[in-house]
Amino acid sequence: MPKLFGTFGVRGIVNKELTIKTALELGQALATDLGNRGRVAVGRDNRTSGVMLEEALVAGLNSGGCDAVRLGLIPTPVLSFATRYFSCDAGVMITASHNPAEYNGIKFWDCDGAGFQRWREEKIERIISRGTKMVSWCDIGHFESAEALSHYVAAIKKRVPKFRRELKVVLDCANAVGNLVTPGLLRELGCKVISINGQLDGTFPGRKLETVPENLKELAKTVVGCKADLGVAHDGDADRTLIVDERGEIISGDRVFAHVALHYLGEKTRPKILTTVATSSVLEDVATKLGGEVVRTKVGEPELVEEFRKNGGDIAGEENGGVIFPDWLLCRDGIMTAVQFIAALDKTEMKASEFNLTLPVYFQVKKRLECPNDKKAKVLERLTKRFSDHRICREDGLRIEFEEGWLLLRPSGTEPIFRCFAEAKTEKQAKKIADLGMKELKAAIRQS
Repeated sequence: MPKLFGTFGVRGIVNKELTIKTALELGQALATDLGNRGRVAVGRDNRTSGVMLEEALVAGLNSGGCDAVRLGLIPTPVLSFATRYFSCDAGVMITASHNPAEYNGIKFWDCDGAGFQRWREEKIERIISRGTKMVSWCDIGHFESAEALSHYVAAIKKRVPKFRRELKVVLDCANAVGNLVTPGLLRELGCKVISINGQLDGTFPGRKLETVPENLKELAKTVVGCKADLGVAHDGDADRTLIVDERGEIISGDRVFAHVALHYLGEKTRPKILTTVATSSVLEDVATKLGGEVVRTKVGEPELVEEFRKNGGDIAGEENGGVIFPDWLLCRDGIMTAVQFIAALDKTEMKASEFNLTLPVYFQVKKRLECPNDKKAKVLERLTKRFSDHRICREDGLRIEFEEGWLLLRPSGTEPIFRCFAEAKTEKQAKKIADLGMKELKAAIRQS
């Protein structure tokens, strides 16, 4: 059977790679995994295919003896919160996150509100391969509707006091479900909020959903035009956040994470920051300021959560603007990330651009190169030999440390490509390291 689960969950083009049959089987498989009993929280983003897939998935759960708690339209972090709040045995979020409208996806969550670990995803695939178990007519599950958004907002407001300053914030939720929470929450915390792409539209006409600089040009212009203090952008399911300063400059996901970590962990003794091999060295600077340490993992939310469960940690995050607050939720929460960044800025009298410069500046270059999947292992072996006289990390791909910066050469887990990330303290050095990486990567692919 082809591998269903990718980096996180099942994802694909609707009615081509992801069908109602897939959703039905996944629901039945989850019910089988749960012993054909229990309660499952189910939420979805506002893609046009969401209702169709939800109906099929809930039918699968019910036919397998599980009850479904249907939460309707919600951001992904609210699904994580609700799974615990309603004492469910598992959760399912129907979303394709930052992918275009023609995609959708199905993510499974355990009773702690964390994404399924790899072994449990593999178990679900084995169940589908071997055959799911359905119950007799008298044991079929039922479904109920529940409202989770207000409980999530109330829980955040208990943890975060109102801001001192009335900061003007331009918010871009990309016509997606972040609009159901973040605008109102920021207003209640004391911000003056201007929304763009604020209406829900499952075709996402306002902008592409991924929170990368090239997709946030309208937000940047609006921040400057409105003389706002900052801009906030979410992806399609609000588990990521990027910030725009008052000059319209994008603050990268690495730096958003770093500022949030410094603020959130300020009173911790020797805190542990969990991040991936692809994240900026600015996290080491934050750890040094706090007297703590950085632990690096493979790329991906499940890897960060697994590291937390094995060895503990105080905060976790990735370079894409996804931050996990383990004492809050065991999933990336872009809404809480935005709140914590604004809270950190609010403690100062600085502008967002000035605040950003309180941490060391690094320059990054990100490139990619096509590489057939069957060559990836050999290419990685050749690259490892080539850089054997440097300090290297093989946690995920190959991260090479230089005096002036670092280089990451990493095969994609979902595409026939190699990614090349480089970082240094000057733009010239970062480009030089990236050029070296691409040169060696091309040679390794050619020789493999």
